[in-house]
Amino acid sequence: MRGFVVIMEFLSNFAEILDELMFDEGINGKTLADEIGISKQQIYYVLNHKRHPSLDVLLRIAEHFSCTTDFLLGREPESTARNFRNPPPFREQLAFLLKYFHTNKYRLCKEIPITHSVIYNWQRGVYAPSLDYIIKLADYFDCSVDFVIGREK
Repeated sequence: MRGFVVIMEFLSNFAEILDELMFDEGINGKTLADEIGISKQQIYYVLNHKRHPSLDVLLRIAEHFSCTTDFLLGREPESTARNFRNPPPFREQLAFLLKYFHTNKYRLCKEIPITHSVIYNWQRGVYAPSLDYIIKLADYFDCSVDFVIGREK
């Protein structure tokens, strides 16, 4: 239950921060959606706390506002200017993370917890992790979300 509460807190923070960024830039949800190439419904779902953004949408928003994903999620109080790289496919980033942090998928399954099939599908590139798993990985490795997704070195 604790994980659900944390994810809901990040979703709330994200919606509030996104709303403030849009206000500061003087744009509405439709304009933002058009500029980053997604549907306006996706923006409104996030703003109204109906869904958390996909990893792709999170990255598009972070790129648009030139900020960190951790700032958008309310994990850091401000976004310092940084040079970000285009993240690699998550299967490559996962291999890097396991090597960098001297761990393996079995330990992740046990300690986070994540099912073996989920990690197997990430490794095969079947799908990218959802935002809640990205946050869990960042917490587990004690690093930024941007580091987990490969946006920062």
